[in-house]
Amino acid sequence: MGMFKDAPPSEHPDFTQLRFMAAGTPSWWKRNRHKTLGVAGLLVGFWLASHYNTAAPAASCTPAATTATATSAPVPAPQGAAAGR
Repeated sequence: MGMFKDAPPSEHPDFTQLRFMAAGTPSWWKRNRHKTLGVAGLLVGFWLASHYNTAAPAASCTPAATTATATSAPVPAPQGAAAGR
């Protein structure tokens, strides 16, 4: 419909040859980049976790020998300021 009711709409002469283009299909990378980057991030995360383990080492069950036996060498006395107290 035109600007006035008595004037029918007409095509503009410069825009009669325009055609809409169909969008092309996206490439493999555009379709799958979120999956690829997600898998790469998981692999890097597992690798970092396996190489930089911050857990404390497990305590051993065997107690350390703290007393000197008659056959072992005598333990030297401490030196310095702590020896005089």
